[in-house]
Amino acid sequence: MKISFEKKVFFGFVINVLVVIASGWIFISRLDKKRDKTMDSILDWVEISLFVLSIILLIVVYFIINSQLRSKTMSQKLLYDNRQLLQSIIDNTSNPIFIKRINGEYLLINKQFGDLFEISNDAIIGKTDHDFLPESVADAYRNSDIDVVKKLRELKTEETIQQKDGKHTYIAVKFPLYDSTGRIYAIGGISTDITERKEMEESRAASDKFFNMSAEMMIIATSTHFIKVNPAAIKILGYTEEELLNQPFLNFVYPEDKNNTESEVVKLETGATTKQFKNRYVGKDGSIKWIQWSTYPDVKTGLLYAVASDVTKLVENEKSLKAADNFFNISLDSMIIASREKFEKINPAMLKILGYAEEELLKHPFLDFVHPDDKESTQKEIETIREDLQILEFKNRWVCKDGSIKWLVWSAIAEPATGLMYAVARDITELAKLEKEQQQAINELYENEEKLRLILENISEGVIVANSDKKIVLVNYVANEIFGVEEDDAISPNFTDHFELYFPDEKTVFPSQNLPMERALNGEVTDDVDVVLWDSVKREKKRVLISGRPLIDQDSHVVAAVVTIRDISKYKQLEYELKKTEKKYRKLIGFRKTENKEDEIEEEDKEVPEEEDKEEDTKK
Repeated sequence: MKISFEKKVFFGFVINVLVVIASGWIFISRLDKKRDKTMDSILDWVEISLFVLSIILLIVVYFIINSQLRSKTMSQKLLYDNRQLLQSIIDNTSNPIFIKRINGEYLLINKQFGDLFEISNDAIIGKTDHDFLPESVADAYRNSDIDVVKKLRELKTEETIQQKDGKHTYIAVKFPLYDSTGRIYAIGGISTDITERKEMEESRAASDKFFNMSAEMMIIATSTHFIKVNPAAIKILGYTEEELLNQPFLNFVYPEDKNNTESEVVKLETGATTKQFKNRYVGKDGSIKWIQWSTYPDVKTGLLYAVASDVTKLVENEKSLKAADNFFNISLDSMIIASREKFEKINPAMLKILGYAEEELLKHPFLDFVHPDDKESTQKEIETIREDLQILEFKNRWVCKDGSIKWLVWSAIAEPATGLMYAVARDITELAKLEKEQQQAINELYENEEKLRLILENISEGVIVANSDKKIVLVNYVANEIFGVEEDDAISPNFTDHFELYFPDEKTVFPSQNLPMERALNGEVTDDVDVVLWDSVKREKKRVLISGRPLIDQDSHVVAAVVTIRDISKYKQLEYELKKTEKKYRKLIGFRKTENKEDEIEEEDKEVPEEEDKEEDTKK
């Protein structure tokens, strides 16, 4: 059984204490004069034994302590050697490494970490990130350290560090370090420079993005098979990616073009590049596609890098150019080709519109045939075309041979290489007349609308017009005052959105479906519907007469409703005051009425209460 150093020291201490106690007892016993000689002899032997035991214990303790000191020295040397070994190892790695306490103080860094932040191991011990880094960077590092302490597990973060040669990106791995009791006491970190890898990934991602986003076909191929195709190739040819990659590409080439395609591939294998090579491919739907190729061969790898365009329409256009002259001559639209000042070519439609002979139009500057008032604007449009800009829907007037004026609308473009202008025109003279008449009608309609609005604003009744979708289209000032709303759009055709509705007795709720607005939209005419409007917010009420009229179109459909509102609150109040006055003066002059008549007047008094009593009797 192995006894620890602590236990050995404890046992030695206990035995020495016992020896001291025994020696003390012997000393005390010797003070007793009555003891016998035999006892003295025994005590002498005991004392000698204790002395010998004490010497033996001291010798043992000496050897134990000496042994422990040697072990400690060896441990310290071994620890130093291990630390030097660790420092040598971490100094000779390419990754920056650090160890710091959980309070942020550095315990150890390697050479790469010191080179990265330009600080030595001895200088950084006991310092924190805030002592040598910008505050924002130090705060970020400290926050990530705290995350490791909180989560007690390894964390990976991506960090950007500014160095002499620019910004570098690192993957930092931070992990907790535990003591012998299992408690975290430090944080370790290893960073890996991934700048080149990240740049390559970004470059590859950008290349893939362009590869995939390109409207042109982009293909990587061997001399027989496609290896990679972009979405444009799939879209143009119509095949799936698997179909294009799993078969020799010659299987997709139009049969009559296979021989010249094979010959072009042989040239590419020698290292020659291909530019604007055309051949035909058969699409999945059976259509024939003309493809124009530009290919670069990589002789080392044997790969072919190709960019191709679908020029089917261009080829068809080239074929159709031969028929263009026929269309030019038979077109109903006016077509011209002109230089800076004169016509170069005119089609029969233009001759027919203007009435001149072709020789007359070609002989004189074309501005001579433009209406004088439009010459300046026409000249400006010509300058616009010369700046390589296209013009669309430009209108001007031309003077015909018979003296009549024709409105023409032009679309034109210039060819930079030759300076020629290509233009198409349509005769819109009749349309221009119709537009003028339409504008005149709109102006008259606007005038009538303004007159109507002026009339509405000067009548004493409120007017509201709503369409069949119950959207307010017209409101006069009186209606705004009745509703207490300044904006027309804020008024709702549904009066219950603004008021509580009652019959004249001010107790019975008036049904909203019986309002003139609702009835008018259903095609019904109403006159002087007596309604009490109670505004619960302002605590005000109005006695109004509402009338409604539907507006019917030629198909007998209700398209709108017109509602008039007449506020009779003041009249009712005056009527009430008049009756009160009449009653008062009748009593003064001794006029007598029957009890039934007085009951009738009292009943009327109840029906039309004073303004001060109304708010108390009305539903609040």
